[in-house]
Amino acid sequence: MILCVNLNAAIDKTMVVESLELGQIHRPESVKSLPGGKGCNVARALRQLGAAPVVTGWVGGTAGQFIESGLQKEGIATDFVYTGLESRTCTSILDRATQVITEFYEKGDPIPDDKLNEMLEHFRDIVGDYEAVTLSGSLPPGVPVDFYARMVHLAHEATVPVLLDSSGAALSHGIAASPTLIKPNESEVAILSRRPLSNRAQYGAAAGEIARRHSTIVVLSLGGEGALVARDEQTFQVRNPQVEAVSAVGSGDCLLAGLAYGLAKGMPLLEAVKIGVAAGTANTLVIGAGQFTKADYEKVFASIEIA
Repeated sequence: MILCVNLNAAIDKTMVVESLELGQIHRPESVKSLPGGKGCNVARALRQLGAAPVVTGWVGGTAGQFIESGLQKEGIATDFVYTGLESRTCTSILDRATQVITEFYEKGDPIPDDKLNEMLEHFRDIVGDYEAVTLSGSLPPGVPVDFYARMVHLAHEATVPVLLDSSGAALSHGIAASPTLIKPNESEVAILSRRPLSNRAQYGAAAGEIARRHSTIVVLSLGGEGALVARDEQTFQVRNPQVEAVSAVGSGDCLLAGLAYGLAKGMPLLEAVKIGVAAGTANTLVIGAGQFTKADYEKVFASIEIA
């Protein structure tokens, strides 16, 4: 089993409109609401890969009930810590004419101190039961910036591989604890390397430096160009085929899911990255975060190239 930590859970609502215009009334062509937050998306993708994910984190209120029951209806197990706070809703609006996505992400309410301690104790109690752990997304208000770092240390104590996908202070503090793997994007790599980067060679060199400095694996997400991987002195790129993308929402989470799936199965790093890139690319072909069809996944996987 793989544990997906989703501290900032949400209802993810995706609307499709013909053309988004400010100040105008819109009647969406379609509306889709799913249990969301990056950890939920990772779990959804893992299940489609054939894994048995479990989602943990904080939830509360009627939105929290929607998140938990929705995941369970999808066949995804949950092990949440409950708060008296209403979980947030995040809305993405896809402009069909331009294929541009406009997103509105609620912050949510601050997490009380007693719930911080409860989560760490809960995580310590259960982490040893899993083959791998993913830590995904932003931290809710009230959560210390080193919270992921504490969870990384607890995973290390249990000798469980831990994969981190966050940003800002949560990422910079988390990487200091040397997680097994991080999945930054280009802007996050530039921030971690503390210098401007302008071409693929510079990004590759920076990823390698970060990997060596923090004793981790860096899988740099390149969107439509796949992923650049750095481990020790090794650097390589996994390229996905060009596809007619519908929506990229959740593709990074699918990439992380594939990485976790492969590492939990003891696969070579290259194979794990190929699975992740194929899942992330297949996700762009459908509406809905962390979702893809088996046929799309297999077609993309067969066309992946290594550079």
